[in-house]
Amino acid sequence: MVNLEHLQVINTICAEGSFQKASEKLHKVRSAVSYSVKQVETYYDIQIFNRQTYRPELTADGKLLIVKIRQLLKQASDFETYVNELKGECETELRLGVSSNFPLDRITELLLELKQDFPSTTIHLEIEVASGERMLLDEKVDIAIYGTPFKNKAVDYNLIDTMNIPLLISTQLPLKDTSHVTEEELTSYPQVIVKSTDNRSPDTSIIDDALKWYVTDLHTKKTLITQGLGWGRLPEHMVEEELKSGELVSLNTLGDFKLPMYIAKLKNRALGPVALKIWNDFQ
Repeated sequence: MVNLEHLQVINTICAEGSFQKASEKLHKVRSAVSYSVKQVETYYDIQIFNRQTYRPELTADGKLLIVKIRQLLKQASDFETYVNELKGECETELRLGVSSNFPLDRITELLLELKQDFPSTTIHLEIEVASGERMLLDEKVDIAIYGTPFKNKAVDYNLIDTMNIPLLISTQLPLKDTSHVTEEELTSYPQVIVKSTDNRSPDTSIIDDALKWYVTDLHTKKTLITQGLGWGRLPEHMVEEELKSGELVSLNTLGDFKLPMYIAKLKNRALGPVALKIWNDFQ
């Protein structure tokens, strides 16, 4: 049987769409990626990729083989996790991605339990903006909590909340009537936007005609909006007091925006004991 690492290379080429992107993802030189493919093709006397096309396309045999490759890689990952659990070994490090939209107080008790149950595991808490899925797919995190209106076939999702993200302005914004604001009136003032933590992830809910002010975190965005320097959307849990006091006004100018929040993991990756505790905590 060929080395499982060679099969992982083939799976990554299919996932990334090119040999070059696969080499970058795996931190291998291009020749090493090509070598892995050649090893598998030679060993089994089968052609996996069609070399006549610009991008690597699976042959008819390759399409059948990739299904078995993914099943085998999943079984190998599950086996490794099982052995570690049998030996009582936990992850030495765990990377948890959490959307900046998600209230951290929802997971502080869980983090305390992780500290008590797995004292030797180092936790990396990655707070991200509009890049949760990308970080998961790029394997920068092991498990992630983020919002998305769409689902990726490579990811397992568990819905944990649906977050209301209203459009907000301050009563300090110099408008005649802050209860009825048109889109044209909004474009006269800066739209405050939190930049994504991944430059490949697009910024969302942007009005093209509006002047834009970019910030790096939600708390800065909230301050600018509250002080009447601009407008934008914020998670409702962040502005409950300001809405109650009338300091901020929720508008329906651009419609409601409700974002499903998920805890998510890659389908082809088994979870270790620490990550599994996080996943099960939200079941």
